[in-house]
Amino acid sequence: MTSKSRGRIVCTVGLAVLGAPLAHAAKNLALEEVVVTAQKREQSAMTVPVTVDTFTSQDLENTGALTMEDIQAYIPGLKVGEDVRGGGMTQSSFIIRGIESSNISTGGDPSVATFLDGVYLPRAAITVPFSDMARVEVLKGPQGTLFGRNAAAGVVNFIPNGPSLEEREGFVTAKLGSYDLFRVEGMSNIPLTDSLALRMNVMHNQRGAVLDMLGPAKPDPGEQNNQFARMALRWETTDQLTLQMAYDIDRVDNGPQARLSTSEEYATYPDPTERKLETDAINGGETRDMQGITGKLWYDISDVTTMSLIASYRAFETYNLQDEDATSDESVYVDTNNIEDSDIAYFEAQFNVSLDWVDAVFGANYSKEDTYQQTALTFSYGAVVELASAMTGVPAGVLNTLIGGPIAGNYVTERMTNEGDFETYGIFSDLDFTINDWLSIITGLRYSNDKKAFSWYAPLTEFVLSQAQGENFFFNSDGLEQGSASWDKITGRVVANAQISEGAMAFASYSTGYKSGGYDSLNTSSREVPLAPEVVTNVELGLKGDLLEDKIRTQIALFKMVIDDRQESIESKGPEDNGAVPTVISTDEDIHGIELTADWLVNDSLRFGLIYTYREQKSSRAAYYDKDGNFQEANQVNATAPQEYTLTVDWSPEFDYGLLLLHVDYIYEENVEKSNEDHLDKFNRVNGYGDDTSLLNGRLAWSTPSGRYEFALWGKNLLGNERVSQPGGLTGGELGTYHVGIIAPLTYGVDLRFVF
Repeated sequence: MTSKSRGRIVCTVGLAVLGAPLAHAAKNLALEEVVVTAQKREQSAMTVPVTVDTFTSQDLENTGALTMEDIQAYIPGLKVGEDVRGGGMTQSSFIIRGIESSNISTGGDPSVATFLDGVYLPRAAITVPFSDMARVEVLKGPQGTLFGRNAAAGVVNFIPNGPSLEEREGFVTAKLGSYDLFRVEGMSNIPLTDSLALRMNVMHNQRGAVLDMLGPAKPDPGEQNNQFARMALRWETTDQLTLQMAYDIDRVDNGPQARLSTSEEYATYPDPTERKLETDAINGGETRDMQGITGKLWYDISDVTTMSLIASYRAFETYNLQDEDATSDESVYVDTNNIEDSDIAYFEAQFNVSLDWVDAVFGANYSKEDTYQQTALTFSYGAVVELASAMTGVPAGVLNTLIGGPIAGNYVTERMTNEGDFETYGIFSDLDFTINDWLSIITGLRYSNDKKAFSWYAPLTEFVLSQAQGENFFFNSDGLEQGSASWDKITGRVVANAQISEGAMAFASYSTGYKSGGYDSLNTSSREVPLAPEVVTNVELGLKGDLLEDKIRTQIALFKMVIDDRQESIESKGPEDNGAVPTVISTDEDIHGIELTADWLVNDSLRFGLIYTYREQKSSRAAYYDKDGNFQEANQVNATAPQEYTLTVDWSPEFDYGLLLLHVDYIYEENVEKSNEDHLDKFNRVNGYGDDTSLLNGRLAWSTPSGRYEFALWGKNLLGNERVSQPGGLTGGELGTYHVGIIAPLTYGVDLRFVF
C-alpha cells in the first residue's frame, strides 16, 4: 500500500469524525468484572481460587498484540520463548514460572497446555493470532484436574468471541505502521433467525523486516505474512439444547528468524546494534498451513444439571528452515529445517451439577494424534572442513584456504525422520463444597493415561566421508528403529477458599500435575529408555479482590513448585558426536516466588497498573555431556529470575469532542545472562549484550461519540532499547559462528476502526 493511499484512508476517517455531533465524554475506566472459565464453568475472575491472569479485548487493542509473544510482559510469570528471539510461529513455547518445555521433538510434550475454544492445541499450533478474541486466560501451576494433558506448569486458554443472537454487528480495523506494517481485520455477526446466528472474522497481517538484510537470500529474515479466518454457527434449537460448529484456517508464510552474527572472522557486520545481517540460507523461511473444525453441544438436563460435549479435528503442516551460522560465508554454511505434519482428534464430555451445598464437575476426554517430523541439517563442504579442523586442532580457515576452491558449491544434508502415534485419555471430577457463607473447600481428582509409539530413521548420506565411515556426522539410526510405552498417573488438588470481605478472598491450595513421558526425536537411545514423566507439586497462597471501595484490584500469589524429572533441552555433544545437537535430559526443580498484579483507579478517568514477579529456582541435573563434549557430573544450579515489572497508565480526560484514551506502559526486565552457565567472557565484546530491557510504549485513541469510528496513534520501544540475547547457535562453539537476536527497534503507526 502506498503512502498516498494510506493518506486517503486517514483523511476519509478524519472527515467522518469531523462530521460527528459534539459531545462531552470520558471513557469510564472502572474495574469491570471479567468472566473466566478457569474451572470449566463461567465465574468471575475475582472469585476463582486459582491464580489466573486475563488479557481482554481492550488490552489486546491497547497493546496492538498479534500473538502471545506480544503480551508476555503483562502477565507475571509468563515467558514466550527463551530469549528476545522468541520461537517463531511453529517452534514457540510457553514458559510459566520458569518451567520451559523441551520444544524440539514431536515425541515429547509441552509442560504448559494450550486450548483454543476448549480444544487442546499441539505444540506447533499454539501461536494462533488474536483475531476477534474475547480474552486470553493464563492459569498458573498444575491444572491437570480439569484440563488434563500436559497442564503440569499451567494452562493458556484462548477464548474467541462466539456468535450472538442479540443483534447484527461487525467491525473493520486497519493497522498501518513503519516497516510496511499492514494489518486488516473484519468481523460480522449475523442473527439469521431467532435461534440461529453466524459469526465470521478474517485477518491479514504483513510486515517487512525490521533489520537491514544485506545477504543474498530471500525472503528477508523477520518478514511477516499471515492470514487467519474463522466461521462459527450457533443454533439454539430449544430452550434446553444449543449446538455450535466452528471452522478456522491459518496460513503463515514468514521469513526465517532474524539472527545477527557476532563473528568478527566471518561476518561483515559483527555489531548487532547496527541491525544489519547477512544470510545465504537456501530456501529459508517459516510456513504453517493449518485448519481445524470444532463441534459443541450444550444440554440442560434439569434445573441443576447440564451437559456439554466437544468434538474437534485439527491438521497442520509446518516448514521452518533457519540459517544456523548467520553469515553469508559459504565456508561455514549450516542450516536446519524442521518439517512437521500433524493430525489430532479431540473429544470431551462434561457434566455440571449445581446444588446449594456443592458445585460439581465430572468429565472425560480423549485425544488421538498422528505426527510426522523431519529434522534436516545441511552444511557446506567448507563447514565440514572447518569442523574437521576444530576437531584436529588445525587453525580455522587453513584447510579451506588450501582446498576451498574445488569443494565450493557442494553441500551435504543429513535427515532424521520420526513418526508418532499417540493416544491419551482422562477421567476427572472436581467438587466445590460450600461450608458456610465465607468458606468453601474444593477437591479434585483425575486419572490420566498416555500411550505413545514412535520411530526414528536417519539414512546414510552420499557424502564421501559418511560413506567411508559408515555413519553420518550428526544424525544416525540403525535402520528403522521403533519404540512404544505407556504412562498413567492420578493427580488432584485441594483448595480452601475464604471470603474475607465483600469484595476480596484468600485461598490456599495444594495441587499436583503430570506430563507424560516420551521420546527424544534426535536420540534413538530413548527408544530403550524413554523420557520419564514430569510430576509437579504446587503449594500456593493467594489473595485477590477489589479493595478500598473498588478503587484497587489486586491478585497476589505466593507459590512453591517442585518438579521431578523435568524434560530439559540442552545442547549436548556426546563421545561419538561430531558436534552438539539438542538433547533432552532429566532435571529436578525447586521453584518458589511471588507474583503480583494491581490496578489503582484514581478516578473514573485515570488508572495505574503494576505487574511484578520474583522467583528463585534450584535445578538438580542428572549427569550429561555439555555442548563442548565435557562430561558433567550430576550437579545443582541455583538461579534467581531477573527482576521484572510492567507499569501501565490509562487516562481518558473529559473531552469536548468524542472520546479520548491514552494508554502508556513501561516494561523493565533485568538482564542476568552474564551470571548463567552459558556465559563466556568473550561475549562481553558484543554490543547490547548484558543490557536490561527498558521499553516505553504508548497509544492515543480518539473515537466519535457514537463509537462507530476510531483513530489512534501508537509507538513501541520509544526509548530505542537495543538489548540483544546471549550469543548462541549450533555451531557457535565449533566454528565460532555465534549469533544473537535483538529487540525490535522503534516502530510507530496508526489504527483505524469502523464499527457497524
